[in-house]
Amino acid sequence: MNAELLKLRYLPTARWTAAFVAGVVVVVGVVLLAVAPSDPDKYVSITNSTIGLVTAIAAMVFGVWLATLEFSAGTLQRTLTAEPDRNRVLAHKLLVVMAVTAVGGLLVAASAGGLAHLAANRAGVEIDDGDLAGQLFGSVPVWLSSAVIGFGFGLLSRSPGGGIAVSLVFVLAFDGIVSFIPGVQDYTYGQLTADLTNDVGGLGQTQNGLAVALVGTVAWCALILAPGWVRFLRGDLK
Repeated sequence: MNAELLKLRYLPTARWTAAFVAGVVVVVGVVLLAVAPSDPDKYVSITNSTIGLVTAIAAMVFGVWLATLEFSAGTLQRTLTAEPDRNRVLAHKLLVVMAVTAVGGLLVAASAGGLAHLAANRAGVEIDDGDLAGQLFGSVPVWLSSAVIGFGFGLLSRSPGGGIAVSLVFVLAFDGIVSFIPGVQDYTYGQLTADLTNDVGGLGQTQNGLAVALVGTVAWCALILAPGWVRFLRGDLK
């Protein structure tokens, strides 16, 4: 576990990813302050759509990066010499991915929501703070699942570029393909994560209840994580 945390501290990718997300949060807040929309929905929709997408992709990239780090750096044998239990190596990596994404996601949601609220107050516009907070904080579990999916595809591809590409295809295009199958459209990854956000944030109507959305999202993550995990355990790693 300490080794994974040290990688976050000393290697630049994680810091640059976090800095990029923080920069987007600040830019969105500054734009809202400068433009000062008169429509209160703009403060909620612009913040949620921009921050939600950017943070989900950043979490995915972070998951892929930590899964493929030893493969791309050529240090896998050194890692397995220090810790020969491959299950433990992966468990520690996944735990760090989930913990960092969860903490970072909460900070992003709080910062983005605070800046949007400040911009609305400066413009003299009344916004629904509950709706804003619900959409942002309700997205944290989805960002967490994005990181796990990135980790799973990273393990399977063993390539940073390949892991990111496959993860993006899955999130952006896979739902559109499988939704044509009768009875499946309510249980696609996109639908379940949308329901999870709405259920956690107390927003609107959903196709599935909280329990179904949570279990379904976890099931999709496990389905993606399993092949790469098994390949790591049984494969000849160089």
